[in-house]
Amino acid sequence: MLVASTLALLGSLPAQAHTETYNVTLTFFEPDTQPRDTIFIGSFDYDTHTKTVSGLQGVLSESMTGDPVAYPNDNMTWLTLSNQLVSWYDASLGGTFAAAFRNTDTNTFWTGLLGKGDGWSPKAGIDAQGIYYGFGSTNPGNAYALIFVPDDPLAALTQAQIDKLAYADCAPGGMMGAVCMTGTSVAGYGLAGTMSGYPLSQTITAAVPEPETWGMLLAGLGLVGYAARRRSRR
Repeated sequence: MLVASTLALLGSLPAQAHTETYNVTLTFFEPDTQPRDTIFIGSFDYDTHTKTVSGLQGVLSESMTGDPVAYPNDNMTWLTLSNQLVSWYDASLGGTFAAAFRNTDTNTFWTGLLGKGDGWSPKAGIDAQGIYYGFGSTNPGNAYALIFVPDDPLAALTQAQIDKLAYADCAPGGMMGAVCMTGTSVAGYGLAGTMSGYPLSQTITAAVPEPETWGMLLAGLGLVGYAARRRSRR
């Protein structure tokens, strides 16, 4: 019965093998807070069949906090971004965008300045001049990081793809009065971030399977081999 169950489990693996877990690191150069930069470190799942990103989450550094020491020896404040709320495929750039947020909604920037806008996107942030969502009342303190996953997740990004990366930090450590700290590029959005920060690089690497995962797989393969040997002796 155990062998039969293991065979059934292994038989189902090929149908799921197109979903892989990756690690991602974004760096935004911050000329006004050197040697500290804004960095997002996270992970996500990518489905190569549907080209969709899911489960994006990670941490975002606040470069206006901490001593003047560069990552990874820094003591900056790091925000947890655990809610992937936005994702879409861009055929012109050949990949998928996804954003992880600090809050459980996308409300980040003020929408009252022009009376319109989605309240979170890099363009909305530029239109709002970086002012936080709900200006005039309590700041919800949202933050996000926007990554780009090319069709081949391990491929190096082109400059055009890097130019479309972005972040926003409206948490206390990212505020300058009513203005949130942001990172955008002139080439990608027409304007650099609110403190002149812009995307410098993004790296994606394949996640190493947990030891338990390898153990289960090897145990399953061992049972399959044992069953095959028993059949050959009959």
